[in-house]
Amino acid sequence: MINKNILIRCDASQSIGLGHITRCLVLANKFRKSKCKVFFAIKNNELAIEKINEQQFDMLISNDDNFDYFKWIVDIIEQQKIDIFIGDIRDGFPIELISYMKNKNILTVAIDEPSDYAKECDMCFYPPHAIIDKTKYKGKVYQGLEYVILRPEFYENFEKVKNEIPNVLVMMGGTDAYNLTLPVIKKIDTCKENFEIKLILSEKHKDIDVLNKFAKISKHKVIIYNKVENMASFLNNIDFAVSQFGTVAYEYLIKNIPAIYIHNDKEDRCIYNYFLNNSYALLNSIDNINVDKLLNLSYRKIEVNCKIYNIIKKVSDGN
Repeated sequence: MINKNILIRCDASQSIGLGHITRCLVLANKFRKSKCKVFFAIKNNELAIEKINEQQFDMLISNDDNFDYFKWIVDIIEQQKIDIFIGDIRDGFPIELISYMKNKNILTVAIDEPSDYAKECDMCFYPPHAIIDKTKYKGKVYQGLEYVILRPEFYENFEKVKNEIPNVLVMMGGTDAYNLTLPVIKKIDTCKENFEIKLILSEKHKDIDVLNKFAKISKHKVIIYNKVENMASFLNNIDFAVSQFGTVAYEYLIKNIPAIYIHNDKEDRCIYNYFLNNSYALLNSIDNINVDKLLNLSYRKIEVNCKIYNIIKKVSDGN
């Protein structure tokens, strides 16, 4: 798969976080190594632009909230002579665009996509926890751990650090859209066990000043990180975690890190069922965090080897 032009449609924002951009960048880098040209079509958002700029990919940015979605994508396809389209979005992507692309012999791909347009795509990839009806899809549907996209460093061999004092990671997503970090660490602060608490959050977090003050008065040692260069290496020092659900859940699995996931609504409970049924995690509400139970949580080591790139390459090459 050489010299293909690939369009990736995804976004980041305060409400949806950075996960979609992060995993699409993993795929984009694989395509770039195959000498493909990758373009990101994004809405104008500082978080998304900064993340993509870091890895020096071309961006096609919509600056108007009331733009013509169909025309925007069609213009990109025509101008950049797109061969493959990959969607990882939640914004009402027009189904008609998939028909248009198929008429242009463009390979259409959806990543973990609940939107209706995915049902029209040539292929769709889902993690094992997704609840989908495969009979409603016109294209090929792939589902399982092997279709979870993780950063390359997570596939490297690792050795866990044995800490004298358990290290607890608190991470509520890149944006902490529900402002959960402060109430979570306050709950942890009431636990009898002695912990070292590590927080990962943006320096622009709305509660950053309050969190810095709390870190100084907590009975536990609290360390705040605004940026982690190598998350895989960082997690080698973590004994367990309290988080919101996301791609990080699979990163914890690979690193053998028991976790509590904070649920906010009934939809969250459906997502967590896979992890609960496999004893990979505990599920708590913000008012009922029981960190002590993590010490007895059973879990098993798993391996994740993402096959998405290889499948797209194979189909694109006509094999």
